[in-house]
Amino acid sequence: MAEFAVRLKRGSKKMQYIIDQYLAGHPNEGPDVMPWKVAEWAVPAGIYKPLPIDPTEQLRRLLCRSLRETYMRDPQGREVRANLPIIEEVVTRDGIKRGSHWYPLFKAPQKVARLSFALRRRAAFADIQQLHFDFMSYNDNNEDGVLLDEMDYNFNADLADTAQPTSYPEGPEIVEDEEDEDEEL
Repeated sequence: MAEFAVRLKRGSKKMQYIIDQYLAGHPNEGPDVMPWKVAEWAVPAGIYKPLPIDPTEQLRRLLCRSLRETYMRDPQGREVRANLPIIEEVVTRDGIKRGSHWYPLFKAPQKVARLSFALRRRAAFADIQQLHFDFMSYNDNNEDGVLLDEMDYNFNADLADTAQPTSYPEGPEIVEDEEDEDEEL
């Protein structure tokens, strides 16, 4: 696996090393990697030793996760994220770092909302672009020589489908016809 890796962050290099060591020590397990198995093996083997983390940094991460994962229902009944993030450079004692500012969805100024939605759109595009590269590479290089059908990256039909109602009345509405009443007399 590692022979194809051309771009790994420092932490990812460490994780790839652990995966490579696991695969080398377990050659009969197949090509798939099960992270829980690797972790169960690596910690007792002493290959991975967690670094102590500063409690302030740990809390910052937990706060960001909470802000990101907090949802609410809007007045129209849609489940939406309750907070909008923007990323700004912050001066710290360790130098300039990127920091997030979180605004309640309905209280965010227009400029903040635009920046936040643009940030998330760029992230979504980067995911779709990477998906497309991975898809093309699979079609070009998979060992079985198969070709998957082209993917449609236009989500408008999916969005329209999810906008359809999910609950319906118990049964059909019965409207009595006035002519039927006259005929029965």
